[in-house]
Amino acid sequence: MSELDDLHHQIERLLEVGRADEARRLAGRALALDPADPDTLCLLGAAAAEAGDHDEAKRLAHAALASSPDHEPARVLLFDVLMEEKAYAEAEAVILELLRDNPADPDHMAGYARLLLRVYQLEKARALVAEALRHDPDHALAQVLDALLHVIRGDDRLASARLGRMIAADPDAAHVVHTAIVVLGERGKHREALELARELLRARPNDPELVDTVIELRLASHWAMLPLRPFIRGGWPFAAVMWAVAVFGLIALRLFVSDTAAVAVGGPYFALVVYSWTGPPLLRRWLRWRGF
Repeated sequence: MSELDDLHHQIERLLEVGRADEARRLAGRALALDPADPDTLCLLGAAAAEAGDHDEAKRLAHAALASSPDHEPARVLLFDVLMEEKAYAEAEAVILELLRDNPADPDHMAGYARLLLRVYQLEKARALVAEALRHDPDHALAQVLDALLHVIRGDDRLASARLGRMIAADPDAAHVVHTAIVVLGERGKHREALELARELLRARPNDPELVDTVIELRLASHWAMLPLRPFIRGGWPFAAVMWAVAVFGLIALRLFVSDTAAVAVGGPYFALVVYSWTGPPLLRRWLRWRGF
């Protein structure tokens, strides 16, 4: 084994255990031996990505591809960084090129399924996961995505337990599940997101941020929040429009109909406004005290 190969092996081991800073220092030594080596550039980019430096990771991935345009690890690195940046259109172009070159590769199928999950194209994601598992029944990411999609659809009573075991055994599984929770929350699928968050919390019970996430999802999916559901989904723009409609509508009712009509409409609206200020904080405290 050459000195460069030995350094590559050490860097890979450091990345596997999450020691990105040490990996970057060691990659610097490897780069001094061969500044244009695509494997070294790719490993240095992976270390940068692990440290959260996405711009540097992208730069190094492109540098590796400039040295070797078909370098698969560099293309996978670029795909992963673009996914983290939510540049889904660019990420899709990269993964489709990888699939064109390796149409039967379960890694690329599962990677594309992960992207499709993020953009909520669940049926396409299911088809890709099924194909990945057909090629490799033991593929870790494909198995996680399969269980995840079953939990979201609610068609497999054993899927939650299966997903929970995977989360406990594999930190990467937890990362994928956390992403799905965010996606479902953004889509207003709070009950589905809550189910996943509870499974994640069982594996990581001492994570305070995850506890807060579960509480917020439980709050959003609680029956007491039904009157506020349009405001939750629409956010501040919806609230601002409703406020303007209410103010000008009440003025119009008072001028053109009667004060009684304005009071009849305005009373429930202002009660809803007061409830939106007081209800969620009180319910949040109650859920934290009672448990979720």
